[in-house]
Amino acid sequence: MILTIPNRVDFIGKFLVPVSRIGNSAIFKLTQKGVSCLLAAADNTVILYAKYDQEMDIEEEISINLPDLGRLTKILQCVNDDSIELSLQDNNIKYKSPSMRFTYHLLEDGIITSPSISVDKIKQITYDTSFTVPFSSLINLIKGSAFTVNINKLYISTKDDSVYADIDDKQSYNVDNLSLKLCDTYTGVPIDTPLPISFETIRTLAGARCDNIDVLVNKELNVMMFKINIDNIAMTYIVSGLVN
Repeated sequence: MILTIPNRVDFIGKFLVPVSRIGNSAIFKLTQKGVSCLLAAADNTVILYAKYDQEMDIEEEISINLPDLGRLTKILQCVNDDSIELSLQDNNIKYKSPSMRFTYHLLEDGIITSPSISVDKIKQITYDTSFTVPFSSLINLIKGSAFTVNINKLYISTKDDSVYADIDDKQSYNVDNLSLKLCDTYTGVPIDTPLPISFETIRTLAGARCDNIDVLVNKELNVMMFKINIDNIAMTYIVSGLVN
C-alpha cells in the first residue's frame, strides 16, 4: 500500500520528531483516517497518543513496527520533494524518486509493545481545571531553567485568576527557585496545592512547536493532560504528577 504525505516538513517536524522525544521505537497504526501511535516514556511518567489525519486507501487497520524513528526522520529530511509517497511492504518501507531511493526495514510483531492503557480510557478521564498556555511561556520556562541549576521539578498552581509554574524542589532546602506566570485565566477548580511534574515534560512539549497548548488537570488522580493540535496533527500527552 501507499502512504501519501502531502507535507513532508510538517509530518517530520510536528509528528515524527515529537513522537521520537518519547521513545525512539514505536508501533504506528494505519487506518482509512490516517496514522496514530500510543507510546510511553521509559519511566512511564508520560504517555503520548499521537494522530496524523490523512485519508488512506486501506481496507483494514495495519500496524507497522518502527525500530528507529531517528533514522527514519533523518532519511526523510534528505528527500527534496514536499509531497511524498511511501510504499509499505511486508517488512519494509520504500521510497523512490528520480533523485533518490531508500529501504527502511521494520521489526516483526511482538518486539515493540504499546502501553497497556487504552485510548478510550484516556478519553474517559474527567478533569477539574483547564487552561491554555502560550508556547512562549514554555520557552520562557526553559530559558529560566538555566538559573535553577540541577532542579528537575515544576510546580503548577493558580493564584487569583492566573496560572503559575515554579521551578523548585520543595523537598530540598536552600535551592534557587523561579516562578513564572503561564497564563492569565483558567476554568474550573483552583489549584491551591502546587502539583509537581518533571521539568523534562516541558522540554518534551517544547519539541512540538505550536501556538498554544491546552492543559487539563485532575487533582485527585494527580494527572495532567497536555493537548496540541496543529492542522491535521493532534498530540495528547498524559502526564503523571510527582510526589510532593
